[in-house]
Amino acid sequence: MLTLDSGTLLYVGSALGPGGVAARCRHHQRMATRPHWHLDYLRPHCDIIAFWVAYGDERLEHRWALALGEWPGARWPLARFGASDCRCPAHLIRLPEAPTAQSLAGILGVGRWLESIPAGRAPRQTAAQPSRSVRSARRATE
Repeated sequence: MLTLDSGTLLYVGSALGPGGVAARCRHHQRMATRPHWHLDYLRPHCDIIAFWVAYGDERLEHRWALALGEWPGARWPLARFGASDCRCPAHLIRLPEAPTAQSLAGILGVGRWLESIPAGRAPRQTAAQPSRSVRSARRATE
């Protein structure tokens, strides 16, 4: 059994496959019937409150994970969570309170805040434009 403190969890990841960031975020809005990504296993226990998304040709998730880890009061609740293929401490960061769009912009720079990803066809994205997102989730209190 695993116990996490209640609070705000941020997950940082890439979305380079078919459908890009819109498809990946829509995937994480649902409960996965066959979990694939680390976040799929955490999703039944938390609610997504927003997405911070960015498009471009530079992979930013590692820089973002490290920057979020420097946030006052931030902690890495699960070592290596979402970071099994890199050297980051984790891609899951716990913050003492939910960030605002303005505070994320100040720390992460590029990107925009979305409270949900609309259903339907994802915006077109070329292969030269990988995408990343930070999923902000609040652990459900029981």
